[in-house]
Amino acid sequence: MSLVRFENVTKSFGGRPTLDRIAFRVEEGEKIGLIGRNGTGKSTIFRLITGELEADGGTVERMRRARVACLAQMPDLSMSDTILDTAMMPFQDLVAMEGELETLEHRMAAGDESVHDRYGELQEGFSARGGYTFHTTVKRVLHGLGFRDDDYGLPVMALSGGQRTRLMLALILLQDADLLLLDEPENHLDIEAQEWLETFLLESPRAIVIISHDRRMLDHVVTRIVDVERGQLTSYSGNYEFYRTQRVLTREQQQKAFERQQTFIEKEQNWIDRFRYKNTKADQVQSRILRLEKLERLEAPPPESSSAKFAFGEVVRSGHWVLNAEKLSMGYGGVRLYGGLSFQVGRGERIGIIGPNGSGKTTLLRHLAGRLPEGTGMVTLGHKVRLGFYQQHHDDMNRANDIFTEIRLLRPDMTPERVRSYMGRFLFTGDDIFKSLSALSGGELSRVAIAKLTLGGANVLLLDEPTNHLDIASRETIEGALGDFPGTLLLVSHDRQLIDRLVNRLIVVEDGVASVHLGNYTDYRRKTDEEKPVAAPKRVDGALAIRRKISPKDKSAEREKSKRRKHMEDVERDIESMEQMVEEFEQRFTAIDPNDYQRARQLKEEYDGLKQDLQALYDEWEQIVAAETGR
Repeated sequence: MSLVRFENVTKSFGGRPTLDRIAFRVEEGEKIGLIGRNGTGKSTIFRLITGELEADGGTVERMRRARVACLAQMPDLSMSDTILDTAMMPFQDLVAMEGELETLEHRMAAGDESVHDRYGELQEGFSARGGYTFHTTVKRVLHGLGFRDDDYGLPVMALSGGQRTRLMLALILLQDADLLLLDEPENHLDIEAQEWLETFLLESPRAIVIISHDRRMLDHVVTRIVDVERGQLTSYSGNYEFYRTQRVLTREQQQKAFERQQTFIEKEQNWIDRFRYKNTKADQVQSRILRLEKLERLEAPPPESSSAKFAFGEVVRSGHWVLNAEKLSMGYGGVRLYGGLSFQVGRGERIGIIGPNGSGKTTLLRHLAGRLPEGTGMVTLGHKVRLGFYQQHHDDMNRANDIFTEIRLLRPDMTPERVRSYMGRFLFTGDDIFKSLSALSGGELSRVAIAKLTLGGANVLLLDEPTNHLDIASRETIEGALGDFPGTLLLVSHDRQLIDRLVNRLIVVEDGVASVHLGNYTDYRRKTDEEKPVAAPKRVDGALAIRRKISPKDKSAEREKSKRRKHMEDVERDIESMEQMVEEFEQRFTAIDPNDYQRARQLKEEYDGLKQDLQALYDEWEQIVAAETGR
């Protein structure tokens, strides 16, 4: 049965239809990717599903008692609550039951026999509803979204905007809902958290509708793509890659069918015009006229939505070496971001910089750009190198300017007509050119920043999240332009598709260590997946050492490392066995007689003992990791 059904639904804003007589269904357990340009109506569909908006026409039906969770409908967070308190909000009834069970246990231990029945009844309901697993579930979700154990006690008021967004996403994922509506859930997630989220969504039995610009996530998670364009919805069975192929094929078939019909109509009309006034052909003429009148006319496929169209063009050829970094180090408040980092960049190289949120990727890019005076080490630019720096927060733009003024300040040699024509390639037409930068959306600001970058004539581009806030079509346009760029790229991004397409070397910044790897992101993941366990790069005197062949004097250290890895593998096997035992005990809670208090108490004591042993194994594993990574 459908959880949600739209029939002939229309919704307009300001007299202009955003959705025009659309049909849309969400079935139980289905995973749908909702895609389309910014502003085409994707979020409007979400608001119609939740009831926040009413349709102007048509029918929106929701299955009775269907539970829908949507980020926009999450309650306001209490600024004084901690991260863990907030994440427990969906389980308040279980928290209350847990507290009551503890109270009853104390009363029974003191000899109060009158509460046995109540305890048995409550314990049965508590177990059936996941009472013995919800703490683990909450921590698993928080950890998957990038929160560490040390973060759990932080109050909401101390969190950054990105951290609050991730906490809200955790609340959505923890909801007991039949349908999850996720609007760009990848925002503010690093690559590791994105991949965890993909696995979580794949394993979830709930129906999910995702608005996302992350093509890799749409490839891995969804089984149907719904394209929103010009007020209409078109559905494609399959993931995003299938959609891309099928959409081109479908449009080609539509265009050919339309052209064939137009050719047929033209030939018929010419024949009719030629013999219209000949008595001997009168019956045939009337027959063909009637056939044309009854012909169901095909429409040409709608033209593609406007896309930014630009290229970086030719640039001055630099020397063979464009950048030399020597012993770069940086930290804040006694926390090292990276240290002793040295590498060279050759002309035409494409280097990606990746790592968790807050690890120092943007700081490293600013260091290379010469905009980090507190950093140590030396960055030397090569012959005829001209840097261009794209900042994800656009700090180099004056928000008091309008678009026209911002471009003219960069290139006063450009005439007003040329500025208009140039910015039209970035979808700023008519009076858009006089919009204030302070009034622009994130995507519009990104397009202005890219426009400025292409005008600068740089032959080495330092790019910090250049695809943030951009829809898929704009991302693919940028990919194409950067792929054709004749100069050198250093790129910070969480967009795995972008990294895979563009880069041939990676700098991974994590836990105060930076390491250099050949290949793109897929190559890096393949390599790290083969390592058991994945170990951080080794430190030398507290600084970074780029991975290299082990010298003879390091063999003793390597033997010790091998012992630690063997120990870790043994502990991991023990953890796996212990976790299985814990799961078996959780199942046994549901099978005991609720009135058998003695058995329930005995089982709980054994269960608590197993949990303590499991936590001890977790602690031992973390100690081995700390020794392995030098933390």
